[in-house]
Amino acid sequence: MGSGYPINWALPSAVLLEHPLYIKYSNSTFENISLTAVKSDLNGVMATRESAEVCAYLSWLIRTKQLLA
Repeated sequence: MGSGYPINWALPSAVLLEHPLYIKYSNSTFENISLTAVKSDLNGVMATRESAEVCAYLSWLIRTKQLLA
């Protein structure tokens, strides 16, 4: 298997579980998550290798919210 993160969010690592954006959304239902807020938070993430996992998580939230719309 290649390196990197799949486009669909997978099992979280310990680093992601402690990330403030994961904590922010992991305690909410999809119904109560604002698509605009998730997009805004993703826009504020630095584009680094270290942020790939949280970007994948936020992207998964966005796709899921779009599926529910």
